[in-house]
Amino acid sequence: MRLFKNYNYQLLPFYSILILCLTISANGTLIAQDATFDEALDHYENEEYAQAANLFDKVHNTRGLLFAGKAYFGMKDFATAESRLLQLKENTDLTPLLVEADYTLSLIYFKQKNYSDALITLYDLSEQENHPEVASQSSYFYEDLLKFLTFEQRNEIMDQADNETILFDLTSSAMGRVEYNDAKVLFAKLRNNTRDIPSSELEELSSILERKTEYQQLSDKRSLEVPDNFTYNIGVALPAYSNDTDNYRVAQGLYLGYTLAVEEFNKEQNFNTRLTYQNTGIEVDSARQALETLSTIAGVDAVIGPLYSERAQSMAKVTDKYKVPVVAPLANASAIAEESEYIYQANPTFEVHGKNMAHFAFDELELNKVAIIAQQGSLGELSARAFRDEWEELGGEVPYYFIEDLAGRGHILSKYTRYFKEERDPTVESAVSAVYAPFTGNTSSALIDLLLGQLNTNESTVTVLGSQQWANTNVSSGKIGKRPVYFTESFYTNPNNSEINSFKAKFRRRFDRPANRFAMIGYDTTTFLLKALKEAVNPAKLQEALKKQPIHRGLITNIEFKDTNINQQLMIFRLTNEGSHPIN
Repeated sequence: MRLFKNYNYQLLPFYSILILCLTISANGTLIAQDATFDEALDHYENEEYAQAANLFDKVHNTRGLLFAGKAYFGMKDFATAESRLLQLKENTDLTPLLVEADYTLSLIYFKQKNYSDALITLYDLSEQENHPEVASQSSYFYEDLLKFLTFEQRNEIMDQADNETILFDLTSSAMGRVEYNDAKVLFAKLRNNTRDIPSSELEELSSILERKTEYQQLSDKRSLEVPDNFTYNIGVALPAYSNDTDNYRVAQGLYLGYTLAVEEFNKEQNFNTRLTYQNTGIEVDSARQALETLSTIAGVDAVIGPLYSERAQSMAKVTDKYKVPVVAPLANASAIAEESEYIYQANPTFEVHGKNMAHFAFDELELNKVAIIAQQGSLGELSARAFRDEWEELGGEVPYYFIEDLAGRGHILSKYTRYFKEERDPTVESAVSAVYAPFTGNTSSALIDLLLGQLNTNESTVTVLGSQQWANTNVSSGKIGKRPVYFTESFYTNPNNSEINSFKAKFRRRFDRPANRFAMIGYDTTTFLLKALKEAVNPAKLQEALKKQPIHRGLITNIEFKDTNINQQLMIFRLTNEGSHPIN
């Protein structure tokens, strides 16, 4: 991709046009640069785009409009940049200014994902003869864009464009890059809407579509292509906290983890990824506003964030409007993913914990009858319900299902634990092989201790299955004994993992501070997203890539969505009197 290799997807320095803008007045008389424009130009050349844009707006002529548009483009305020350039086109007939304005507009259209106007503008620029440098670069950009578009984007452009050459180029460049049936749709549309394309060229395309097997062979050699040095834009939606708060450590750790992942990824690619930060604020609704800014002004391809479930749910309510995938690293509330197909939870929900434990108990432990007990109204109740539904779907039995106000009863569990025995008892209707106790919240430690104590009193050795709160069990009490105890966990750092030690060393060298667990979560989440983006090529296909991406085994968490928008991967631990040990 020649255009982006040479110019790194920036405005081209057409110095002949620049000099013309600086030296020609409205009546053609040579004039000196005015001080405001000269000062603005200094800021622009130093990439101080905000200062430059403010000053260019005070230069009330066509040269001020042109460079204001370029400065706002540099700020990534594409809407304002477009308005300045369109205003310029209404107020001048100077071809050099119009050519550069149109080229800048083509870049803006591309960043706004307005591929139809981008392609049409580039084609017209490539055909003009007055400025061959612009024509050449526009032609390269035009060709690169044709290799980048998805079927849906091509189909939409063909409904809007009436230039037969553009219609033909959209179809011919699609061969092998889109599905076979989609290619046939594009060809049919081309044939029905063109009169001047030579029949020999149409027949050549038709021959490619004659046999599906041969078309598949072509697809094995061709695919969508990302331009060299093209830049993906990832939005970061995090709140800004005072550095003396606990949440500051969380947000800062995540952001630095994102940053390190992007920097390492960019070293290995022929394209770039950059982060665009937007403060989600302290109010719930500010998360929605952050997404609006990132989507409509910054034109991001995806968003990482926000921080916790409440803001993630607020943001989820508007993601369908902007159609930008949002990957939340920490939010695990159940209702978030139900709000939108565009939000992805890297932290599994409590329901996923229940389902995972059901599969582990059925497939690996080969248990058959499991009792369930959980605190009514707690998050553990969600896990309990999901476990039961999945367990019965697998063919297991749930003889006892106790969702009770355990804390309100003074943590008296003997009423329930008498049923948790392997052997049939005269007072017990059915024996069980295990009990699932997903205790959560402030009372979880007390309930765990009481449950183990009651099982020991009853001389019951049933297997115990638990939630992530079981990681905090007081193993020094010896209450676990030899009974099998297992629990699910979302995040885990193995102190003997060489990759973690390497990451911590790189992190300290880069940021001069130690990496906390949130830095690792941020690194894992971003690495997974970037892998999916690389596979998708075009951000329009990112959702599909996220859902089908194979398992990513990260530093602290595993991620795999398995055709859903909630991470389905969890780690299973066995708990003994010596501590907890991962078993998968």
